[in-house]
Amino acid sequence: MQYDTTNKRTNTLRCWSLCWFLFYEKEPTERSGMALSEAEIEAMKVPYGRNQFKVSDGGGLYLLVKSSGRYWKLAYRFDGKQKTLAFGVHPTVGLDEAREKREAAKALLAQNIDPGEIRKQEREEIRASVEQKNSVTSAQESNQRSVQQRPAVIDDAEQQRLEGRRLRIIQILARTKNFTTNEATLLESLHSEGFHISFDRLRTDLAWLSEQHAIQLKCGALWGIYLTQPGLDASLGSVWIPGIRKPEFSTEQE
Repeated sequence: MQYDTTNKRTNTLRCWSLCWFLFYEKEPTERSGMALSEAEIEAMKVPYGRNQFKVSDGGGLYLLVKSSGRYWKLAYRFDGKQKTLAFGVHPTVGLDEAREKREAAKALLAQNIDPGEIRKQEREEIRASVEQKNSVTSAQESNQRSVQQRPAVIDDAEQQRLEGRRLRIIQILARTKNFTTNEATLLESLHSEGFHISFDRLRTDLAWLSEQHAIQLKCGALWGIYLTQPGLDASLGSVWIPGIRKPEFSTEQE
């Protein structure tokens, strides 16, 4: 007896079609007239072969069930357009809270107000509030840093020592050949005259004198230092540069 393989294939296809209809096509996407319960929501899982499905709670509110979670949505029409409003993720937003949000949205729609636009305005207000708060915080931190970085006010005695050291620097330069030297030689000269300062302190003094145009600097491994005409005049007392002590009349001039 010859077995009919054609009928076997046909029956197999019919069986698979029936299984698909029972297990997938019958999976509800809308439940008219049936409200959800928390127990039903907790038991919901995405069927094999599906990415997501929707379950309605009525009044446009539905739960979008995905492998990544369950998301509350509200489907509504406004100004002739179909729109969707997100209410949050279950269980962070529970069933009762989602229904309250639905009723609040329906109340806005009854007044011809788009709840989606209200949501956008709320987000903009929150964003503006956060930006303003961050701006105020940044300004406060900047002011605090400015106060912390502000140089400390020195007393009169320290100011006199500082101005005297600046005078001695330009006087040493005035005695050098061609009115030029380097910072290493200058530091040795200062130490020999009782000005025991560090290399960094010397560079700070030189930078200040350069800003006052009393000297010129040529930066390199060792700074080259050149006395300018205003610096020479200040060393002789013929001009006065504020911040540099005026030389005494008894000061030796060469």
